Amino acid sequence: MTIRGLSFRVLSAHPLFAALSVLAASAFAEQPIVEDNQTKTTALSEDTIEARQLGWVDSSHRFATDQTMALTRWVDSFFGDVEGDAETAESRLRVKFSTQWDERLPDQNRVTVGGKIDLPQLANRVDLVFRGDDPDELIRGYQNDPSQSQVGIQVNLDESASGKHRTDLTIGLSSSGPKPGFKYRYHTMFNANTALRFSQRAQYDLDDGAYATTKLDVDYVLSDTSLLRSQNRILLGRDAEGAEWSTNVGRFRQWTNADGFERASFLYLEVQGQTKPHTYVNNYQLGLRFRAQALRKFLFFELEPTFNYRIDEPYAQRKGAFALEARVEFLLFD
Repeated sequence: MTIRGLSFRVLSAHPLFAALSVLAASAFAEQPIVEDNQTKTTALSEDTIEARQLGWVDSSHRFATDQTMALTRWVDSFFGDVEGDAETAESRLRVKFSTQWDERLPDQNRVTVGGKIDLPQLANRVDLVFRGDDPDELIRGYQNDPSQSQVGIQVNLDESASGKHRTDLTIGLSSSGPKPGFKYRYHTMFNANTALRFSQRAQYDLDDGAYATTKLDVDYVLSDTSLLRSQNRILLGRDAEGAEWSTNVGRFRQWTNADGFERASFLYLEVQGQTKPHTYVNNYQLGLRFRAQALRKFLFFELEPTFNYRIDEPYAQRKGAFALEARVEFLLFD
């Protein structure tokens, strides 16, 4: 026993044995701490992964939203949207020459000016506006919008920082005297791929009374070069027979040729009608609007063939008729 006890004391005193004992004790004592650190590391990794996933989702949503807004604005700018031109920061004018042939109606030739000119000497919010004859802005059958004069002063009363809301005071200029009115526009994203725009315009004429036009446009982006658009218009006025309306749905597509000139097409189906003296549909229209830059960046050519199944006058028989409109447009001060 003495020898055995002596042997144990000798081994315990040996430096190598002491070092191994300390190392073993340390490893055993720190083992739970290592497990805790692993658990924390795993939990941290899961939180980081989840945050990165959420960040990726947010980035994808922002990208889709930006893409939708960019394509919507491009379509409005390229096709010469009246409201878009009236709300640009700089002056922009479009001079348009158009001729229309219809199988059953007289030919029409027009020269119109659309856009706006800044009047900085008055105020940064005051513009001289020309309405033009944007076909997407009008109730079919009207060459001009009765709720807004062809030429007038526009005063920006209020615009939200986000650009969603805008309210303007309008003063139409005509031989019959000033025509006071207002215009309100609301533009927002319904979701990442869908944009919605609502506008209300009204104007009072001393001779013809009050007119109001309500518009609702909805855009749904299909790709980075294509979108679906629904356009809806309602016109109310003293001389209008009840409510006159039009609604269409169509697909815009854009592309660019080898020379850098832009092209776009709009294939649509439209229905037009009124509510008084009888409620009926005036016209069912299928059309293709093709617009292209050519020769110069400021020069645009348009061709719009349509097939119309319409009533040319009340109580007349509905008949089909082909029509074709051609336009040449110069873009100034862009």
